[in-house]
Amino acid sequence: MIKLTIPGRPISKSNFKLHNVHGQAWMPSKGKYSKYIAYENMIAGYVNKQYFGEQLTCDLITVMKLYFPDKRMGDLHNYPKSICDGLEKSGIIKNDRQLKPVLLFDFIDKENPRVEIELYPSDEYSLSYLIEKISE
Repeated sequence: MIKLTIPGRPISKSNFKLHNVHGQAWMPSKGKYSKYIAYENMIAGYVNKQYFGEQLTCDLITVMKLYFPDKRMGDLHNYPKSICDGLEKSGIIKNDRQLKPVLLFDFIDKENPRVEIELYPSDEYSLSYLIEKISE
C-alpha cells in the first residue's frame, strides 16, 4: 500500500475548462485558467517527494480522501480528475486508467485542507464492501 498526501485545498478540473465556438473543451496554459496546470504540477511534485519506487503498472484500488477547509466544496465528483492527472504527470503510474476502482470520501478540516491518496495494487489486494440498512 502506498499513501500520499497533497497539502492544500483540492481543485476541480471543471472550473478551469473553456469551450470554443464548436463546444469543444480545452485547457489554456496561460492566464487564470492555468491554475489547474499548476495544481497538476504541484501534485506531481509532492508525489515525487513521497514515492521513490518503480512506476506502478498494474491496476490500483484507489482511495481518495478530500479534506476541505469548509463546506463550500462544489460537486465532489469533479475533483478526482485533477488528482488522477497529477498522479499520471508524476510518473508514479503510466496511465490514470490504472486507478480502478476509485473510492471517494470528503471531510472538513479547517486547519489542514489536503488530499490523501491510498494506492493498493490489485494483484496484491482485493476490495470488498458491505452496505447495511441502518436499523430503526
